[in-house]
Amino acid sequence: MALTIPHIQILGRLSRRRAQADAIFLDYANSTLKPWELRFLSESLLSNIWIDWNEFVKEIFNKSCNGTVTRRGTTIPARAAADNSPERICYEVKQFASGNNVHAGRIYSGPHDPTWANPDNIIKCITGLAPANANTLKQVFGAGNLVGHRRIHLVRNASAHKSRSNRAEVFRLHTIYRTKHFYDPIDIIWGINTITNSTAIFEWISDLEIMADLATD
Repeated sequence: MALTIPHIQILGRLSRRRAQADAIFLDYANSTLKPWELRFLSESLLSNIWIDWNEFVKEIFNKSCNGTVTRRGTTIPARAAADNSPERICYEVKQFASGNNVHAGRIYSGPHDPTWANPDNIIKCITGLAPANANTLKQVFGAGNLVGHRRIHLVRNASAHKSRSNRAEVFRLHTIYRTKHFYDPIDIIWGINTITNSTAIFEWISDLEIMADLATD
């Protein structure tokens, strides 16, 4: 049950996503991709990063509630709850995320998982679950200087649910990331940070890696 396992898994997945981003960017720079092909691949890339991150957060929640050991060997005891099964934890997260009461004896095993890593809900879910390492998890997932998960979530949702308001939300990032054009929300992931001179998508992946380190340490 050690946190070493999800840590290794997420770093491996993020490493593959970084390599995929490198390949997409290189192909576009070499003019082997048309703009629509770039956007198609970029949306797929960002969606897969978000799926990977949600699976990681799900594992962290489940292991933390059931008791685990950090990468440095610190024991995290199981929470004092009648049911720490994945189905019960899933039910609780869905309830906390939607602001509903949690009732004893109920579980969720349906087809629709909660959005485990939703940055708007994750702190109240950690507070509600109350694992022994809740303070650490709240510090990690609420860290104001690590914004990659928030920006991935924002752009991914704007790409999946295209609307004028969603596009406008992403366009606010244009003050941070320079792009040659902004025809679609997904274009922002290739923007260059005006301060660090780094590409947005690589900065965001790096933030996820740091958060994964801190959450499992």
